[in-house]
Amino acid sequence: MTSHSSPRPRLFHTLRAGTFACLLFLFIPVSSVFPQNTDGTQMLDDDLLIGIYTDFRVVDGDTFRIKGMDRGVRFLNIDTEEVPRGSDAREKLARLRENWPEAYVEERGSSRFPVKMASPYGWETSEAAKRWFEDVDTIRIERDSDDNVYGFFDRWLGFVFARKNGRWINYNVECVRMGWSPYYGKYGYSERFHDEFVAAQQEAEQAQHGIWNPALQHYPDYDERLEWWNERGDAIQTFIRRFRGDETYYFIGRDGEFERLALAQGQRVVVFGAIGWLPRSRPAEKLRISHKRGMNVTIPLSFDVSEEWLLDREQQYVYVRGVVSGGGKNIVVTPEKAADVSLDPLQ
Repeated sequence: MTSHSSPRPRLFHTLRAGTFACLLFLFIPVSSVFPQNTDGTQMLDDDLLIGIYTDFRVVDGDTFRIKGMDRGVRFLNIDTEEVPRGSDAREKLARLRENWPEAYVEERGSSRFPVKMASPYGWETSEAAKRWFEDVDTIRIERDSDDNVYGFFDRWLGFVFARKNGRWINYNVECVRMGWSPYYGKYGYSERFHDEFVAAQQEAEQAQHGIWNPALQHYPDYDERLEWWNERGDAIQTFIRRFRGDETYYFIGRDGEFERLALAQGQRVVVFGAIGWLPRSRPAEKLRISHKRGMNVTIPLSFDVSEEWLLDREQQYVYVRGVVSGGGKNIVVTPEKAADVSLDPLQ
């Protein structure tokens, strides 16, 4: 397993545009094959294999339609920009190109956090990904670990390995290397390929590929995205390092943890998970940590908290110490005081 001990790269900086930079998306960097073991075999893991498929279609940079899968797949650690959809997709694309980045600024509005929307570069990424897979006839999908198998929408969470020129290549890593996506740590860094993702992003940044090219029409706020995502990724990394395997802690969002928490009725526990969007009403009466679609942990706030306290925790991973109640698809964990809902680990 790859260690997380290597330093994270400087994930954003001010870039200088070149007069020819707008054409760089056409020149895709040469994909290096995924690192080999010392005996020359591919670094694949049959114990984490979801399946091998030959009938698939690329929809966009991080979405495939794969015949034979029993559910969809969410590609781990990448998040490419959205693509205009519908019968008038090209007309939408033309309007976006004429009004970018103003269209993004308008869509984001007063949101404290970056938003997702269709973009011109999302279209370019989709087309480039389709070209990249033109000579691929077989893909294999593998998990990252045994406790992070299904995502929020009950999709497989996986890495896509593509068979190109007789070699297996980790497409997720190459997607970052080509600048189609940053290293996406919003829901945790890769346990198997962290160092490879870090190196791929450094390479893309230095070469100003894709989203790192200031002349291309991509999201204009990757500095904010990465700061937000990496705060969450760092928090998850800390939890895994300190508390994985400790049955007194519950990692909301990971497989089996909601069901395990339901068995702790009346007990005082510590749960770890991401606070969702804040309620509009003030004073806020409760917070929510989503587990999977339709399954939530509610955090009642029976004490006074400041607006700054709330904003610091919105969309961030927190530790909550409290007594378990409720059941079904809504479990309640009731803290006694504000200090029991902490950004820092609770003992």
